[in-house]
Amino acid sequence: MLKTWLSTPSGTVRLVCICVAVMSLLAVAPWPYGYYQLLRVVVCAAGIYCGAMVWKSGPENRNLAWALFGAAAIFNPFLPVHLPRELWAVFNVGAAALFGFVAYRQRG
Repeated sequence: MLKTWLSTPSGTVRLVCICVAVMSLLAVAPWPYGYYQLLRVVVCAAGIYCGAMVWKSGPENRNLAWALFGAAAIFNPFLPVHLPRELWAVFNVGAAALFGFVAYRQRG
């Protein structure tokens, strides 16, 4: 099954999105600060990659691509956004929902 997913661009996007969604949901629990730094890098990179792939898939998906680019901007590790922990929990759940939705849309 994994080999099948990785053989197509939409399958790769789906796998990346599922991994990011799980990582984002896990971030709601208390973890060492290093996990959140890793999450920033992963969400930023995945947002850029998945956003570009969704953008290329057609003009009907442009809003979804912009949402992924927005997630990459919020979670970027280079110019970090400093917010209270409670607000980050909301963003983490939102990122999980966004990437989960993209994974759902990429099935097929």
